[in-house]
Formats: sequence, C-alpha cells, structure tokens
Amino acid sequence: MSAGEIARATAEGVRRTVSRRLLPPLFVMFVLSFLDRTNVSLVKDHLHASVGISAGVYGLGAGIFFVGYAFLGIPSNLVLHRVGARRWLAIMMVVWGVLSCAMALVTGPVSFYVLRFLLGAAEAGFFPGVILYITYWFPARDRGKATGIFQSAVAISSVIGNPVGGYLLGLHGIAGLDGWQWMFIIEGLPTILVALAVPWLLTDRPHQATWLTEEERTLLAESIKADEPPATMRPKQGIRNTVGDSRVLRLIYVYFAIQLSVYGVTFWLPALIKRIGGLSDLQVGFIAALPWVFALVGVLVLPWISDRTGDRRMPLLVALCCTTIGLLGAVVLPPWPAVAALCVAAFGFLGAQPVFWTVPPTILAGVQIAATIPLISGIGNLGGFVGPYLLGAVEDATGSGADGLYVIAAVALLSIVAAATFRWVGSDRSDKRNGEPACTSSDSPTTATNSTAD
Repeated sequence: MSAGEIARATAEGVRRTVSRRLLPPLFVMFVLSFLDRTNVSLVKDHLHASVGISAGVYGLGAGIFFVGYAFLGIPSNLVLHRVGARRWLAIMMVVWGVLSCAMALVTGPVSFYVLRFLLGAAEAGFFPGVILYITYWFPARDRGKATGIFQSAVAISSVIGNPVGGYLLGLHGIAGLDGWQWMFIIEGLPTILVALAVPWLLTDRPHQATWLTEEERTLLAESIKADEPPATMRPKQGIRNTVGDSRVLRLIYVYFAIQLSVYGVTFWLPALIKRIGGLSDLQVGFIAALPWVFALVGVLVLPWISDRTGDRRMPLLVALCCTTIGLLGAVVLPPWPAVAALCVAAFGFLGAQPVFWTVPPTILAGVQIAATIPLISGIGNLGGFVGPYLLGAVEDATGSGADGLYVIAAVALLSIVAAATFRWVGSDRSDKRNGEPACTSSDSPTTATNSTAD
C-alpha cells in the first residue's frame, strides 16, 4: 500500500472507532431527552379531565419549555466547553430526569407552567452541547452522518415512546395514581440511571482517548484542526457582531422554521389523530408513531446523501419542501390521508436538521462556536414555544387546532427561500487532505474552497 492509502485506511479506522464508542451513548441520551420533553403530548385530554387544563393552557405549557431552553443554552455550552462534556451532560440529565418525574405532581396551570419551564432550562444545554461535542471528534466530512445518527434518536424516541406512553396511560388507579402520572414517573427514571453512567461512557477530547493509539489521537486532532475556518472567514467576536451577521440570522430563521414544524406537529399529533374517532390511547400511540418511521428514514438518508455528494443545499431544500407540502396536506385532507401527509412532513423536518448543523462549524471555531451554536439552537427552538401555543390558541378560538398548521406551513415555505440564499457546499479540505477530489455543489470553485454558508 502507498503512504496515501495507509493514511486513508488509518483515518477510516479512527472514524469507525470513534463512531462505535461515542455515538451509541449520545443516541440513547437524546432518546431520553426527546421523550422527556414531548411525552406530555399524549396526556393533553387526560390533563384536561384530571386537573382542568384547557387547550390554550396546554399549548402554552407545552411551549414554555423552550423559553428556559432558549435563554440558558449559551451559558450551558460555555460551561461544557470549559469543564468537559462528561460531567456537565451527566449533571443536566440528573436534573431533567428528576423534573420529568415531577411532572406527575401537576395540579393545575401554574404547576404545569413552572415544571415545563424548569424542564426546558435543565435540558437547555444538552442538544447544542452534543452538536459542539461532535465538532471535537468528527471531521467536517463526517459530521452530517454523525449528526444524522444522533438525531435519529428523535424518530426512535417517538416510535417507541408513543406506544409505550399509550400503554402506561392504562395503569390508571394503581397505587392511587392516574395513568398519566405513572407515565411521567416511569419515563423519567431511566434518564437518571443513564446519567450515572455518562462519565464512564464519554471522553471529553481526542487527546484524552486512551482507547485510541497515540498515532490515532494525533491524526484525529490534526484532521479536526484542519477543518477550522480561517480567521478571515469567521464573524467578528461579540454577541452584537454575531447576531448582526446575515449568515447567522438566516441560519436562525431556517432553524426556527424547522423547530416550529417539529414541535407543532409533535405536541398536537395525537390530538390530530383522534379526529379519526373510536381509537383507544394505545391505538393513538401506535398511529402517532407512523410519521416518525418516515422521519427516521429522512434523518438517515438525507445527511448520507449530503456527505456523499458534498451538496448541503439540495438535501435541505428537498427536506423543507416536503415539510411544507406535508403540513398543508395534514390540514386539507381527510384524517387517514392527513396522517400520510404528516409522514411526508416528518421525513422533511427531521431530515433537514443534520444537514443544517453541518454549516455553523464551517464559519465558526473555538469559544465562538461554543456560544453561537446554542444561540442558533436557543432562538430557533423558540419555534417549539410558538408552535404548540399557536395551535392551542387556534383550537380555543375555532375548535380545531389543525387550522394553525396553515401558519406553520407558511413559515416553512419562507424558510425554503432563506435556505436557497446560502451557498451550501461540502468541506473540500478533508477530501484534499486524503488525496481525493473535492465534492462541492454547483457553486463556483472560489466559494467551494471557503466551504461556508454565505
């Protein structure tokens, strides 16, 4: 074998080792995170019957999670960047696991709002923290696939969580508790248990990886360093300069539209399915899992295509188009075809995310990316507040929460326009380093060498 072939084989071996070692625990952690934040979607009617929570209160409470989530993401990521992922992620998991169990104590609107807000604050640093953590371990050319595998946890969480939650709701009356109380308790406990193992499952940085050889650690560190953008390509430091950068603003809007779609559908999907009529909680849970099967396909296939071709723009635009069309179909079609339309929307809005997150690391580095990723995630995730609140307000006003999907579809449509203005390209630096031809989009060569969204 030539020196180049040996280097490529070594790099591929390191990639596989890192993936096998780190992605499984991150995946399980995100399954629990998404389950704990969204399982409230199954108990909308139960909360109304048990503690008098109306559709409007439910929508506000479901969405208020993202208020705390938005404001605490940046300080949480800065702490993670300083103290390391293992300890900080474990602490966060213990706190949000306890709060998830405490949702069983809801007695009315105030306690519902407070616990949902605190749960969002506790989870604030998890997702942006893991996105940052992935940049420590994966070169740019592999981040789409790695992020896709991580984010497939959203689909798996919903595929598993909806039927399991439907079953747990049937535990009504055991030990004097309602079924919805048992659901929160039983689904929150695994988070606490997994948190205790996190310090042994993760490694903070490549140079600390005793499970890699010295040569492998050096090779990985050099490949990560080579992918950092030159200083001339980065926004000026400081919150004012970062927020004022048009690229960051467009990223925030596109991510807001994606999250508005994700959580608008997530928190209202069981209610929309009940339009079919005559279904038990368990049957609703199984049907609610169907769109997430298609979401799983999207989150695995689209980033694979994106990394394979080096084209970030087209997979993202396809995903956003599917989202818009699916949301509109969910409103105008009869119940069963509407479920099929939501499958199309789910394929789009979940498949869009791992492709989206390949871009910020191409224009940011170091502490700058540690602050800007949670800024994009936090403000974008306010879509998780707006979506449920909007649908709840519309249902209170019109008797049908589905009509609010028109607004969400309009926002998704505008995100297609915003995303089309980016020059989304693959990272050609790692390809050239491995002696392979660069893969870029149809943009000009001068933009491809910068590998940025502009």
